Amino acid sequence: MNRREMLQGMGAAMMLSTASGVEGQSTGDAGGPVYELRIYHTYPGKLEPLLKRFRERETKIFERLDMHPVGYWTADDDPLKGNALIYMLRHKSRAAATENWARFSKDPEWVKLKAETEANGAFVEKHDVTFITLTDFSPKV
Repeated sequence: MNRREMLQGMGAAMMLSTASGVEGQSTGDAGGPVYELRIYHTYPGKLEPLLKRFRERETKIFERLDMHPVGYWTADDDPLKGNALIYMLRHKSRAAATENWARFSKDPEWVKLKAETEANGAFVEKHDVTFITLTDFSPKV
């Protein structure tokens, strides 16, 4: 299943429906928020520890650093079932996203958390990142 099929299956409009305070308009560096879709492909047996880390601590770091979570999903179908975390963040702009991730990667709480939780090996084998922008005909989200 490719990313397009996954988005269609998940219902992209539904995924965006939990974001608040954003008008349905063209966005990104043109003057509004941008959405970041991330898919983390985990090593075998590492999805549950990754979900635990997100559930208990990592999402709080995102929020503190102005990285607004829209939603978090796991796949119901193969080939991603059982080995992928899919999530979306909202940033003020594409430039803000770049700055947010730079701050995140150096954040002492994150650096410590990653070292502690991955002491016996990394959770994520690879990740896909796609920045997406609301169209002018999108419903309010």
